Amino acid sequence: MKYSENHTIEFSECDENQRLKLPAMVDLLMQVSEHQLENGAAGTNDLMKRGLGWVVTQYHFDIQSLPHPQEQVVLSTEASGYNRFFEYRDFEIATSDGEALVTAQSQWVLFDIKNRKMVPTDEELMQRFGAPELKKMPRFPRLRAQKEYDSSRKYRVRYDDLDTNHHLTNGHYFNWFIDMFDRDFLKDHVVKTIDLKFDREVRYGETPLSLIKIENEDQIKSYHAIEDEQGNEQAICELIWRKND
Repeated sequence: MKYSENHTIEFSECDENQRLKLPAMVDLLMQVSEHQLENGAAGTNDLMKRGLGWVVTQYHFDIQSLPHPQEQVVLSTEASGYNRFFEYRDFEIATSDGEALVTAQSQWVLFDIKNRKMVPTDEELMQRFGAPELKKMPRFPRLRAQKEYDSSRKYRVRYDDLDTNHHLTNGHYFNWFIDMFDRDFLKDHVVKTIDLKFDREVRYGETPLSLIKIENEDQIKSYHAIEDEQGNEQAICELIWRKND
């Protein structure tokens, strides 16, 4: 069951190159997902009454083009399937003429907020959104931490960085990834694909490290990790870049 809504890209959602920021892109996709879930009594407030929350574990994005300020786009999402423990959701940002600008696949779990652990899939809820039960799990790229990184930077999780599950909001990870590049690189390049896997929660007051390694062989690829103070892996990300047109 696909859900769509129109949106006008705002200047505040774009960077100095007038391209949609990656954190804003993620926020827009979470927004359209939340609106569909609210319509099916499975939004944030509905789940919080049951002591539950949605938590994403992995993303894959393909980016043809990032929209610009005042551009009219269509945001779409669909619950694409589920199995015993995981729920899968697809997203799209398209032009008003239907041309896909961004597509994304994601894997989610239902999370017990009090006990901080995942719970089995709510099959009745999945059927409410027309999501099929899957015999095979969708395959996401297998991400592994690098043995060494080129550089690192420490950040602190602020109150405004948190979501309603009381941990670092999805889009904010991209602030820490993108901040590792210099300005000239970001002016001349745009992300083509994104793979991101979340391993551990990042919570208020923590001071994790953002790490980066860049390879420039057949294509420019950056490897990222978020690690806690003890060096435990909290998230891994791989970005493939292309030159601006």
